Amino acid sequence: MARAATTRLEPGQHSIDRAKPFPHGDGWALRWRLRLPGGKLLDKTTKAPTKGEVRARARRTADSLLKSPGNADWTPTSPVLAYMEAVTLPAIRAERLAEATTRRYELAYRLLRGECRQKHKHLHSLAGLSIHDAMRPRNLTRCLEEIGELHGAKNVKHAKTVAKKYLAGPLRVDELIEVNPLADLDVDLSRAKRPAVSRGGHALTLEEYQRVIEYLLVADPEDVPRPKRGRWSHDTQILQRAQVIDVVLAQANTGLRTSELATRPVSECSIDKDGTFIFWLPDTAVKTRRGRPVPVLDPRVSARLAARLKTAKGDQLFPAPSDPSKAWDPRTRDRKIAALYQEMATDLKIDLFEFERGHLWRTTLNTLLYDRLPEATRTRLLGHSPAVNRQFYTAVTDTKSVVEAASILREKPEM
Repeated sequence: MARAATTRLEPGQHSIDRAKPFPHGDGWALRWRLRLPGGKLLDKTTKAPTKGEVRARARRTADSLLKSPGNADWTPTSPVLAYMEAVTLPAIRAERLAEATTRRYELAYRLLRGECRQKHKHLHSLAGLSIHDAMRPRNLTRCLEEIGELHGAKNVKHAKTVAKKYLAGPLRVDELIEVNPLADLDVDLSRAKRPAVSRGGHALTLEEYQRVIEYLLVADPEDVPRPKRGRWSHDTQILQRAQVIDVVLAQANTGLRTSELATRPVSECSIDKDGTFIFWLPDTAVKTRRGRPVPVLDPRVSARLAARLKTAKGDQLFPAPSDPSKAWDPRTRDRKIAALYQEMATDLKIDLFEFERGHLWRTTLNTLLYDRLPEATRTRLLGHSPAVNRQFYTAVTDTKSVVEAASILREKPEM
């Protein structure tokens, strides 16, 4: 094998083009060097089936090393959590993923690290392991199966995707591992935590509820990144963000399902003499097939929705952001609403929002108003049917008394 030139490499330069490939096993190998911008010199060996591929693969590795945060000054003994923070998390956020997907992957990233805000502890997370030990199949299996036991099979799926694509993938590019151990990894989900048969049964505390309302009332609709390209303009995205915020505010103050709330035409919305915004649900719009008026419980939210109603340009209170004459696409709508719930889970540190959405509000309102409104009124207001007689013979006719009773939702707890 001919000796490559030994001219000093400047920061950012490599010796790939002057190094000579040599036979190795059934293929070829290339020994080369790279000087990082900080001055450190790395010795690398790249392997591939052909001469052309080995040089191309080496160039890709060099490019990745130079672009990696911290210039990828990693070894197999480096702490895997440090690598994940420097490489994995930025890689997730750099992808053009749906907002909800990004937040699910960020949650999976935290679970792999053993970082969750619940009382239990992760005993088999990647915390404390080196890159080499973290990529051992047995350790990965234990980590993922524990996530399943504590957080359910769906979170295992997301965690495995993150570990495979955003952790093991870059490690292969950095030549810190030779094969991706997640490619054929079997995970036993027989002991995975099973989801509840249906959502509901969880409620926010009064303090949490008030924090959510304040968070949404001051949320800035213009706080959305300007798109580099894509289907929607920045102005359209601002309008969509504003709609999503108002939908969730309305949910939190009515307990209505997304399908009941976000499809309401302006003809089924009104404002009474006290300024309370009211959604009028016909029989065909609700699961119980018993139509009812639903008042908004917070005067601040009523005023906000009243302003939206006054400026509505089409038939819908929440139309397509790009064209008020059209209905809001359900898939886009639900994806954006889900992303806001994930955002609140992170910003407000309320884990319930990771898996509870619309159902949570009915349970919360029913719980917080338990001592303020008769059960029959609450069940009628929220669309529940614990007893047929209450469902059919009790109606919410005095919206003023309901809103006054709900004033507890705005009272600050005594310290």
